Amino acid sequence: MQRYPVGRCEDMRNLVYVLGLTLTLTGCARNDALEIPAGSDVTVQKKDGVSVQGKLVETKPQEVVLESRDGVKRVVPRSEIAAIKATPVDVTATPAPAPPAAPAAPAAPQPDDKAASDKKDAAARNVPEYREVTIPAGTTLSLELKSAVASDTSKVEDPVRATLRSPVTVEGVQALPAGSDVLGNVTSAERSGKVKGRASIAFRFNRIDLPGDGGRESISTATVTRVAATTKKKDATKIGIGAGAGAAIGAIVGGGGGAAKGAAIGGAAGTGAVLATRGDEVRLGPGAAVTTKLTAPLTVRVPAK
Repeated sequence: MQRYPVGRCEDMRNLVYVLGLTLTLTGCARNDALEIPAGSDVTVQKKDGVSVQGKLVETKPQEVVLESRDGVKRVVPRSEIAAIKATPVDVTATPAPAPPAAPAAPAAPQPDDKAASDKKDAAARNVPEYREVTIPAGTTLSLELKSAVASDTSKVEDPVRATLRSPVTVEGVQALPAGSDVLGNVTSAERSGKVKGRASIAFRFNRIDLPGDGGRESISTATVTRVAATTKKKDATKIGIGAGAGAAIGAIVGGGGGAAKGAAIGGAAGTGAVLATRGDEVRLGPGAAVTTKLTAPLTVRVPAK
């Protein structure tokens, strides 16, 4: 048996120890990597003291491939690895709150439920519901004048204003309430003549202010016409009075013949007075009641019930 010096034996013993430790660490790193399945979160402890964390993507004989949380892959040579171990899950950590779930889209209402759904939505928004009703042509409008018209003072196109004296109802629904404003214009104004011709005034309405926020709507109505009464009886009375007075004066002055002459003279004077006097005028002041009819249908909105 060959004998070595004591110092040399000690050196050989230390070399064997170091080689054995290196093989043991390398083997441990390889075994650790082989035992941990791919996809696991691991921590790689390098020999230089640096720790690398990530998801284990692949284990190769010469290297280990990790993927960081931001998707970057990193290759760690086996020669640099001291140990590989799975990263423990911190069960005490407070989990991050889950993002709020998006609200589910409301189901589309079925046809049978659409009317009820619309009504409920309108009530929720506090928006009144309306429906349309049509006032037919020929409907009578009872009005009260708010402006004055007269045959001797009004002119064509002068404005005329009135209000409804009673509401207009269609199929049991009040389409136009009493007090609604109706607006129009004078269409004709003829003052009384001295010889012939009676005074007259005519007007019609073409607009109405609807209740609430309905605004102003165009309408078409029949013409309202007023004509002064005839003055034939008054004229005859004036002529008769003149003739009688003339006859009386003639009889006193010249007897029977004078009476006849006086009657003729008095009648002529009475006729002259009639021809010099105008007939009666037509004047309608505020508060006068008039009626007219729609000549075209009118559609309005009313609150739905």
